[in-house]
This record gives sequence, C-alpha cells and structure tokens, in this order.
Amino acid sequence: MNQSDDAGRLADNWYFWSATSGLTSIDAWVQADGELRFLSDEYSVHLRHTEDWWVIDTVDDRGQLRENVAKFSSLELAEKFLIWQWSFAARNVLRLTPLGPDFYARGIDSAVEAVAIDAGTYEVRLGTEHAVLMEPSATIFSHLMSKSVGEIDAIVKVGITEPRPNSNQ
Repeated sequence: MNQSDDAGRLADNWYFWSATSGLTSIDAWVQADGELRFLSDEYSVHLRHTEDWWVIDTVDDRGQLRENVAKFSSLELAEKFLIWQWSFAARNVLRLTPLGPDFYARGIDSAVEAVAIDAGTYEVRLGTEHAVLMEPSATIFSHLMSKSVGEIDAIVKVGITEPRPNSNQ
C-alpha cells in the first residue's frame, strides 16, 4: 500500500466516522506540503510529517489548537490510531459498548516495549514501529499496533452499519 492509498483510505474513514458521530461540515484533503487535514465544525485533525514522525495536532470546537497530541513512525500506524479514536467517539455517540476498557485492563501488550518519556507519556515500540502517546491511549494502542487496518476496522464496526442519516458529508 502506498502513501497515497493510505491517505485516501484514511479520508474515507474520516468521512464514515465523523458522519456516524454526527459532526457537521465534514471535509478532508491533502495540502501541498503533504499535511493531511480532517475537518468539521466541531473537531479537526491535522496529520503532518516531520523528519522522523507523523504528528497529530487537533483543534476543538472553540478553535483551541493542541499540538503534538501523538506521534507515529509511519502513516499506517497513525491511521490505525485515528480509526480507533474516531470510532471511539462514534461508539460513544451511539451509546455502544466502549472497546477500550478491555484492552486497558490487560495492561501494555507483552509483545510491545513501553518506555516512559515523561509523566503519563510513553513511547510504545513493536519491531520498527513506534508511537508516542499519553495514557490511557498508550496502553490501549499497544494492543492494536500488531493488527492490520482491516482487523481494527472489523473490531470497531461491531454494532455499526452505516453513518447516521442526518450527516451532511
């Protein structure tokens, strides 16, 4: 899978999950510098590539920018995380059973190395893949790192069929 395919698949996921969550004025695009933008009136994600990392910044409904929310060694790893995050929000809106507590209760996946960066922030490592996340995301994501995007998609879509009909994609 090449980077363009990954970006297109990620945009499709943004449209699906943001519509399912009931977000408004949904859009996604790739900027000239390669930054990926996922926008709505309520919440936006900017995914940018630095020399070594794919970095997530977010903007909330009040326009508050949070930089360096998470960092990933590959676009595919960032994609897995974003699908999980977006589906988490949608499942909450739909009042479906949350999936994160099961993973969190297991602690860090035994196949994943977790290195404390500072209080509450860890770098989780699986082979050549690395992510820097705050807790509880680091613990939960350690169980998703080895899964394919398709496997994560199947997990998060349990109980969900189509986006909410009032979406305005």
